[in-house]
Amino acid sequence: MPAELFARTAIYVTQTGLALLMALLLWYYLRVYRQTYLKVWLLAFVTFAGYQFAILLLYTTDIGRSWVQVPLAVLIHFGCYSFALLMLLGNRLQFPHSTNQVLRWPAVRFFIVIFIISCAGVLLPLAFPVLQYWQPLLESQIRFTLTGILLFMAGIGLWQSNGRGVGPKLASVVLMLWGLLYLVNTLSDMLMISTVASFTHMYLYKSIELTMLVTLGFSLIIWLQENERSTNLKLTEKTRYLDQHDQLTGALNRDALLIKLDQLIATAAVGNLHLVMLGLDKFKNVNESVGLKQGDRILREVIRRLEQSIVKPVLIARTGGDIFALVLADVVNDKQLQYSLQHIQQLIEKPFLLDSGPVKLTTSIGLAHYPTHADSAERLLQQANIAFHQAKRLQASWISYQAGMEEETARLLAWESELLQAINEDQFVLYYQPQLSLRSNQLEGFEVLVRWQHPERGLLMPGEFLPLCEQLGLNQVLDLVILRNAIASIQRWQKQGVHIPLAVNMSPVHFQQEGLKQEVKGLLQQYSVSPEMVELEVTENTAMQDMEKGSNFALELQQMGIKVSIDDFGTGYSSLAYLRKMPIEKIKIDRSFVMDMTSNDSDMMIVKTMIKLAHGLGKRILAEGVETIEQLDLLRSLSCDAVQGYYIARPLPETEALAFIKNYPC
Repeated sequence: MPAELFARTAIYVTQTGLALLMALLLWYYLRVYRQTYLKVWLLAFVTFAGYQFAILLLYTTDIGRSWVQVPLAVLIHFGCYSFALLMLLGNRLQFPHSTNQVLRWPAVRFFIVIFIISCAGVLLPLAFPVLQYWQPLLESQIRFTLTGILLFMAGIGLWQSNGRGVGPKLASVVLMLWGLLYLVNTLSDMLMISTVASFTHMYLYKSIELTMLVTLGFSLIIWLQENERSTNLKLTEKTRYLDQHDQLTGALNRDALLIKLDQLIATAAVGNLHLVMLGLDKFKNVNESVGLKQGDRILREVIRRLEQSIVKPVLIARTGGDIFALVLADVVNDKQLQYSLQHIQQLIEKPFLLDSGPVKLTTSIGLAHYPTHADSAERLLQQANIAFHQAKRLQASWISYQAGMEEETARLLAWESELLQAINEDQFVLYYQPQLSLRSNQLEGFEVLVRWQHPERGLLMPGEFLPLCEQLGLNQVLDLVILRNAIASIQRWQKQGVHIPLAVNMSPVHFQQEGLKQEVKGLLQQYSVSPEMVELEVTENTAMQDMEKGSNFALELQQMGIKVSIDDFGTGYSSLAYLRKMPIEKIKIDRSFVMDMTSNDSDMMIVKTMIKLAHGLGKRILAEGVETIEQLDLLRSLSCDAVQGYYIARPLPETEALAFIKNYPC
């Protein structure tokens, strides 16, 4: 093989190989980040590799002198244009708001145009002999001119769109220089001013092009690394932020409120602070009627209104589901206090405009004063909470704490009588929410939820009686009633040929008291149900209260064959040590992380990290609160094992659950 041909072949083979190597690196990042612009860059390098390989075939092999000469020539033109065009379109995907109107065309339209240009550049001289003189212009000079312009435009657009980062700046400079290289090379050919031998000129030109290729590839890799580092920094900042703030509303959480309130108490010159606790009346009913997402909009709007209020609270916190706390520091007399509370009520009673229409709410307010009622933040919050529940029970607008409110036992005793009667008369009914496996796309179980069919008040949702059960210490009794009914359901279903596990929530009280293991064992024997058909769910914070005891609790149940899972994961004190020591089978990601993951990169990264962490520790993972197909598809792509939520099905009564199984077999 002549030395010149060997050198030419080596250059084209090297460019082809390096372009494919860059494409392989981008393919790896595409699997991790799943961003469309990475796919476009990957295709750009694959196209460049095809472009160089086609040149190699056309000019250094016998194939280039056969009937495929014309298709190869068209492929060379099309590949050259496509490489530059894909780099330009990649910028459009990275910075959609900074591109001009032409670049917002559909990508197919661009490729149709360059394909027509490619065919014209090759076929016109063949079809019209009179154009033979213009063949170099049509085949080479126009191709490099258009490609150079496209690459230069891509570099300019990238430079203007992103002001930070070494990777984007380096990539933009390389694209501009590469475009100039093509333009200068074309100008040199047209003016015939090259002073070096043809091969030397080609070798120098291809060496510079090879340098541009490698530099561009690594500049894009640097860009991706900078993006990853930036994402990790944002994730760290968000984690720190969530330590003190509520995930949904951005207000302070309970712990941060206590810390900052103690600081205020320690530095208050006059010592005149009012802690206002308010809750949205019948908010659970609103949630059930308009949906959880609309309910979340209401909670965020409440915080926004309080932040913009003329009473100017010094602290605003969300201490519970629909419960908020405000600290007022500039109220000097009762009249001003009354005006402030009236204004807060008016803020809440102003209609909330939702997709389904306006929703009007009322609020109950409890009030505690420093230093009259307490001398510490925790005690002040406790007394404001007592006053709040008193106001809620009495349906009063607001109530200030008074000594003796702790003795509200009489009313609670009345509730206790009704609850015990409900337990004895089996007034509690079970609802079942399906859990879908994303690997098999089949039904893998149901989560058991409870409702109270009250003889006078009708069907009560959990939020209307579970807090009372907690106050009265009836959680353990109610849990066992639910567990008994769930196991009885399994027995009934098995007689109908339905074999599907049920997951039952367990209250924290079972971690402080013995006997659950024996109760479960007795129920399984009584109803002839296999332990594998039962799954017990405990919240993350519940197990973390005593990690050693929680671990033993889970281990004993698993030794019986009962699965144990962690509910509401991510909302408590998650840690590697916690996950490693707890012998659990499944982790359930709290819905607060799922709800915005399709539009929030930080939430997506948190969910992705949870999934990888769980899989790394050999745990299965289920995402709660899936309400859209986009959330389902994203969770599937992140290798989440299972999901549940309104998109799959709402909690169903038993007859509807059985019908659901028939339509969606396990």
